Amino acid sequence: MWNNHVNLAVMHWLSQFTAMSAPFNQIVHYISGSNLFKGLPIIGILWYFWFRDADPKSDSRRIIVGTLIGCVVAVLIARTANNLGPYQPRPFANTALAYHEHIGLPVPESQALYIWSSFPSDHAALFFSLATGIFLISRKAGSLLYLYVLVFIALPRVYLGLHYPTDIAAGAILGIACVALPTRSSVSKLYDARSATLLERYPAAYQTALFIVSTEIGMMFGDVRLLLEGIVKYFPR
Repeated sequence: MWNNHVNLAVMHWLSQFTAMSAPFNQIVHYISGSNLFKGLPIIGILWYFWFRDADPKSDSRRIIVGTLIGCVVAVLIARTANNLGPYQPRPFANTALAYHEHIGLPVPESQALYIWSSFPSDHAALFFSLATGIFLISRKAGSLLYLYVLVFIALPRVYLGLHYPTDIAAGAILGIACVALPTRSSVSKLYDARSATLLERYPAAYQTALFIVSTEIGMMFGDVRLLLEGIVKYFPR
């Protein structure tokens, strides 16, 4: 699956830059792992539209709720495919590829990166789904956000050898589809009335809960995953 012409051509082209500048590699590495560049700006834009379009006649809030539902579904599908689908090693761990050291960076130590299949990219699934939700509210903002996700989230992961281009493409398609479906009026009626009722009855509590959930989504459920991993350690094997 990984050894197609597109993947090989892109990985070979990027490999010529990996040994050119340690500071550049370190900057790309920081951006790749920083919530300041990944989830937080995108979640901030979602909340901007949430408060800007507070009029009940506006579809923005319905779309935002549908987007949060869709992006969770997209990540769950991506992770299920990672675990149950055919294993595909990440580029940096693929012995069939010529390894190109990134000067100034240590070799990734996380065992999960060696165990989890790279296809599809859950990062792409999550952040392209969020960008899709914003695109449905504002074409201009959404188009700029698609570009932002491509440049600051997707490309760094390919450059660092964490994903192949096809991993990113598959994750992007998955994320877009998982938001396009639940935000359709025929599907959103399944949750929109209940969401509107909760917002009307418990505005402070509902929006606080939504803020917490959206923040965890923006950080790819990092705290939740750490908590679950800690709990699992105490279960008898």
